[in-house]
Amino acid sequence: MEQARAAISPEARSRASIEVCRLAADRLDTLRERKGRPLVLLGYLPYRGELDIRPLLEVCRAQGDVTLAPRIVKGTRSMRLLHMHGAEDEETGSWGIPEPREALPEWPEERLADLDVVLVPGLAFDWKGGRIGYGGGFYDRLSERLEASGAAPLHWALAYEEQVIDEVPMEPHDFRVELLIVPSGMTNTTDRI
Repeated sequence: MEQARAAISPEARSRASIEVCRLAADRLDTLRERKGRPLVLLGYLPYRGELDIRPLLEVCRAQGDVTLAPRIVKGTRSMRLLHMHGAEDEETGSWGIPEPREALPEWPEERLADLDVVLVPGLAFDWKGGRIGYGGGFYDRLSERLEASGAAPLHWALAYEEQVIDEVPMEPHDFRVELLIVPSGMTNTTDRI
């Protein structure tokens, strides 16, 4: 899957990112209207050919949303959720992965239930909400942490068409995404949306 993603041309990557961000922004507008308030959104900073969601995060900030991004805590293999205000808050972190700067404010643990949407990266997805990550289990542990705190954010995957496969092998501890967005459109994978 890494090779398939790496084979996508820079022009095709750019077109796909623009279209997927547009579709996701429209869907977030609908969610914002339904909730009647700005959203709290956990994004990610793209790495090694992942779809670039930075433009979407900028649109969200312009709409008044809170945008968070994860920073890896190496010793515990967990993630801190840091509040980002813009591109200036980004630096190269663990394993060369772009992350929010260490000194940025952390989203309080007691406010995890305020989280509306988690945009999850991954290598492969299927139309039933299956996801293959990178093997570190960071998002699985985050999902467990959110559930333990009573938080129930929506998990959305933004991906290239080339990342969608027939079926992702799932383990009992794996979570499913509720919405999969690719350049050709989007699919609700559960009835939560």
